[in-house]
Amino acid sequence: MEEVTVSTGCFEREGAAVAHLTALRPALERAGVTARIGFLTSVLRSDEAFETIESKVSPFVLRLTAEHFTRREALMKATKADLRPEKMPDLLARARKAGLDTSYTYIVGLDPMDDLARGVNELADEVTAFPNFQVFQAHTVIMQGMRTPGAESLEYYLQARTVIERAMAATGLRPVGWECYRPLWYFTFAGEDLVDGPR
Repeated sequence: MEEVTVSTGCFEREGAAVAHLTALRPALERAGVTARIGFLTSVLRSDEAFETIESKVSPFVLRLTAEHFTRREALMKATKADLRPEKMPDLLARARKAGLDTSYTYIVGLDPMDDLARGVNELADEVTAFPNFQVFQAHTVIMQGMRTPGAESLEYYLQARTVIERAMAATGLRPVGWECYRPLWYFTFAGEDLVDGPR
């Protein structure tokens, strides 16, 4: 097992999230699991939390729930929306400085292309694991209205893929098939074959 990922919106306060993670590590160890813990969240923000997690939970990857860079108040709950995009690079940099792995989740199809490109470029140097880029799936008429103009077409996603590849190629990080169930990449990334493995 490579990673145990905690994915929940239950933690509205940083202290509750830290308490859960520090209880999870010994529970996993009792079961013989030493895998990295990944946590999808926007509530871990303080240096104190990062230091506690590094000393009591690591190996650990902070998977910041960025989701998108525009219309955050309209499309997200308050505990995510109040993390402004301009604060995300510093947050990830502080987590890295504390010794944690860093990444983020992002839903392709909600931002105009220029905003997507700007945000991905600003975060590229602050991640140690390839971000989880998901294709937005509009299951209802209401969700269709959430898409950015143009995101109803395949061309938008092909352009997004190229923009993200340009931003991320130099980092050396590559998509990992099992980490994302609706990705932009399956077999190649920036002209390179992706390593075979579980998908």
